[in-house]
Amino acid sequence: MKISVEIGFSFKRELDDDYRTLELPDGATVYSAMTELGRRYPAIERRLFDENGEVRRNINALINGGNVQFRQRFETILIDGDRLSILPPVGGG
Repeated sequence: MKISVEIGFSFKRELDDDYRTLELPDGATVYSAMTELGRRYPAIERRLFDENGEVRRNINALINGGNVQFRQRFETILIDGDRLSILPPVGGG
């Protein structure tokens, strides 16, 4: 299956345009998509995952605009054609 990817990080300029499409096996999760991105782009891996391989607490993800926190978090299963957005922490006041 193919999904589209958008990364809201300032370091996305370190990536080439190939990051925008991922081919994954059926049944892939948000976590496995993020793992594949980290495998392709080591600079992103350190920003997405901590030293134990867990998604960093300040990282958020959306599938087709819906927050994974209201689904199965990073174990949410993706389907062909989904749009995965990976977002940095948002601050302000």
